[in-house]
Amino acid sequence: MHAHLGFKQELGLRAQMEKGGILLAAEKITADVSLIQRMGNKLGIAREAKPGEMRRNYEFILKRRKARMREEDLPEISSVAALERALEQRQTGLILAAEGADFLEGDLAYLDKVRADGLVHLQIVHYYGWSGIGDISTERPTHQGLTAFGKDVVRGCNRLGMLVDVAHCSHAAMAQALELSTRPIIYSHGHISAGLPAHTQDGSTARAIHLPMAKAIAAKGGVIGFWPDWYTYANLALMADALARAAADLGVAHVGIGSDMHGLLRTVMPSYVEFAALEEELSRRGMKGPEVDGILGGNYLRVLREAMKT
Repeated sequence: MHAHLGFKQELGLRAQMEKGGILLAAEKITADVSLIQRMGNKLGIAREAKPGEMRRNYEFILKRRKARMREEDLPEISSVAALERALEQRQTGLILAAEGADFLEGDLAYLDKVRADGLVHLQIVHYYGWSGIGDISTERPTHQGLTAFGKDVVRGCNRLGMLVDVAHCSHAAMAQALELSTRPIIYSHGHISAGLPAHTQDGSTARAIHLPMAKAIAAKGGVIGFWPDWYTYANLALMADALARAAADLGVAHVGIGSDMHGLLRTVMPSYVEFAALEEELSRRGMKGPEVDGILGGNYLRVLREAMKT
């Protein structure tokens, strides 16, 4: 549900996936990556982007990623037909996604362009504190959720056949996106918390989704993705415990994995090889084969397929 395979270009996109038996992965284009820095006990951005900077970053990364996909003969999964073909023929491929919609720079028409260019999965905010989209989980809220433009982005995603991802959103922004969307949405990578997260907490804790919100997303057909963050789960067994609890709380059809591959400072899943071990852990907790398959990708593909229908 969430990967940064392009951060390790020297390893090859296909090689990283095939070594761990991964058929499809959502590869993120992160327009604010050059601005992110460590700020105390969390990641953040210290300066406002220059006009056009985010869009240039997005276009540069997209161009580079597409070139690498062509070189490695990795099909782009940008339609329901392409998804079904990849599943039927067992073609290793990438789902183009973006982490943060700040590259739109207030221009909703650009959303149509990026969808035409193959983007199908949009995480609407990331670390950019000056976001014109809405409040992020790790900074003091200033918009009471989504901005008017952010709400238009959610509606635009529904219109264009793009999956809405509320990871990194504040609680209020999540709630508003869920209310607005006519399609199931996802929270691609993080963890569930019993208490309401706050921006004053450390980065991993602030990024959590409150259990009642996770249940609300699940009730509308969505999926909650768990990440292998070492600061959250010290080993795969503890992560599997959390997945099992979430399956009981939300329904097994609403749980997934957002590996954040190469995007975490410390991880209990440094490569896709660990997926096999996670599969064994889930099986040991009494989950049946189809349930495990759903958590390890099938549930995500279900909501992606629904989102891409136009």
